[in-house]
Amino acid sequence: MSGKGRKTILAGAAAALAVVALAAAILLVSGYIGRKAEPYVYEEMARLPYRDVGLVLGTSRGSSTHLNEFYLARIAAAAELFHAGKIGHIIVSGSNPSRYYNEPLVMKQDLMAKAVPASSITEDYAGLRTLDSVVRADKVMGQKAFTIISQRFHAERAVFLGLHFGLDVVGYCAEAPTGLPDYGARVREYGARCKALLDIKVLNTQPKHLGEPISIELQPRPASGPAARD
Repeated sequence: MSGKGRKTILAGAAAALAVVALAAAILLVSGYIGRKAEPYVYEEMARLPYRDVGLVLGTSRGSSTHLNEFYLARIAAAAELFHAGKIGHIIVSGSNPSRYYNEPLVMKQDLMAKAVPASSITEDYAGLRTLDSVVRADKVMGQKAFTIISQRFHAERAVFLGLHFGLDVVGYCAEAPTGLPDYGARVREYGARCKALLDIKVLNTQPKHLGEPISIELQPRPASGPAARD
């Protein structure tokens, strides 16, 4: 074998090892975040501890002909928690880049359609990413303890961030779609978890917008019923 051939083989082996090492690192980061968050993430509503506020993490509703199943499940879960007395108020957090795309407003409208009063919903129009939504719930809306509502893989990452910032957060798992949509979201989550760890451990990333405080008027916690039995 010529010297050039050996160099090609060695370069290919080095590239393959680099790919394997990168994949291993990504899996380690994902597993680390999952383990840290797991004790605080709930799938069963009966076991979920009460929090005054639920934070619904935004995503696109989809089109009129193809609704986003992730979105629909988050709205359904938030409404169920509210009506079950597991939360008393809901923050809907998402992006609002133009008058034609307004995630918090759409989420509020859909929650109202599920009999959640408008007075029990607060919009966060600067929830540009998960870190922003979690930190703004604290820094802008004054909430140190809240329930994060999303699919499990997303809720784990959000809870991990909340714990890092010293917040008393728990996560509630909305139903996840099956098939290709769920698979694609889980693949993207690996990169999102690596970015989350980089943000808090290396870059000290802060929300893009904070601004003036937003007051949330909370209703008194029920003296009896599902919330009081936690």
